[in-house]
Amino acid sequence: MKPCLLLVVLVFFPIEGLPLEASQRLNTNHIRLASGEKVSHLHQPLEGIVHVAGTYEADMKLTPQQEKEILGGVHGTGRSKRKVIKNRSFVWPKGIVVYKFNDAFNVLPNHIRSTVMSAIDYWEKTTCLRFREKSESVTQLVGHSNYVLISKGPGCTSFVGMVTDGPQEMTISEGCNNLVSVAHEIGHSLGFYHEHSRPDRDYFVSIRQENINAGYEGDFRKYDRQTVDTNEMYDIGSAMHYGPTFFSKDGVSRTIEPNDQGLLGIMGQRDELSFIDIKSANALYMCNAGCTSNIDCKNEGYMGPNCACACPPALSGRTCEDLKRGTPGCGGILTGTSGTFTSPNFPGNYTDNTDCYWLIQAPPKSAITVTFDTFELETDALSCGYDWLEIRKYGIGLAGPKFCGNSPSSKITYNGPALMLHFHSDERHMFKGFRATFTIAPK
Repeated sequence: MKPCLLLVVLVFFPIEGLPLEASQRLNTNHIRLASGEKVSHLHQPLEGIVHVAGTYEADMKLTPQQEKEILGGVHGTGRSKRKVIKNRSFVWPKGIVVYKFNDAFNVLPNHIRSTVMSAIDYWEKTTCLRFREKSESVTQLVGHSNYVLISKGPGCTSFVGMVTDGPQEMTISEGCNNLVSVAHEIGHSLGFYHEHSRPDRDYFVSIRQENINAGYEGDFRKYDRQTVDTNEMYDIGSAMHYGPTFFSKDGVSRTIEPNDQGLLGIMGQRDELSFIDIKSANALYMCNAGCTSNIDCKNEGYMGPNCACACPPALSGRTCEDLKRGTPGCGGILTGTSGTFTSPNFPGNYTDNTDCYWLIQAPPKSAITVTFDTFELETDALSCGYDWLEIRKYGIGLAGPKFCGNSPSSKITYNGPALMLHFHSDERHMFKGFRATFTIAPK
């Protein structure tokens, strides 16, 4: 008789009355893996997966003049705030981008062409920019013969701004056939550089040179402040920002680290154009130049292309003072010198598929402090990708750090008149949630 091998699997359960440590109890990754549920991951933008020869920073094509501006002066200093092209000769006249689908070689399949048209529609709905297919009448209208030739390529690539006397090729591949990845490439053609290359980037992110794949160190250069221009703060949530593992030597090690680790899960997102992306495009093309309205937009809103206030996420109304409605029964505008707010159903478990928005309003020259006496959300050490509380402590228009598990362990202070918080839960694994106290005091 052949010997048999007996495999014994021991499964340990917590003894009743002896609860697991909170960090273990809130960690559901093992359950998600066993049941085939979605597991969180860091963002890896699609346009950087395939490196195309002759491109810079994975997907940008540069003219000799742009190469000289970037490569000849990449060590700019000072806390300048820049993200879009400064040389206005690269801006599309009249805010009209002329394009044509390549119908000779490298023809785009219909499903990718549909994505391109959706991305064009996205930019048109949020800015004054207009995209017109090349024709004799369009050439006469714009007064030049330049146009974007959209082709199928081995990767996603684009020139930066309007650069040639004739066609300038943009390529879109199967691998990056995603609405916002395509909007990213269109962003380059409008005049956007990558956010991580701004001269002020070292105040917000750290470049991990030791983790960069050999030969790609140049893709993490810092531009001179004469090359790009904007008046906006650095935007880690921008759709023009690299992901944390771009050009990593092993595909896992991080090449870019946010100085605030709570922003790791948003960096490199391709879910939407950020509020600052859209605001910067409207500023570059002077979309409100003809407006005569004297509306005073509040809460970091600005005069948009339709001469009405364009508001940050979760805000609306004529002057951006109305709060977006979330899940019934939670959220709201908080005023006074102090107060308390909680997650839904607290101290019972919060509900699934929930979004709550709070706006704490204070007088000018105030400091808002938020302190948590209870905080228990599903944990995800990688990116807080399941249930989270976002606190927009860098401004209402900028992505804020996301907290989950047992954090934050200390109070959050914001020096400004309005602080936005957004609680989100997904469809599974609910926990106790949080109770918070806010106080407002003069700075």
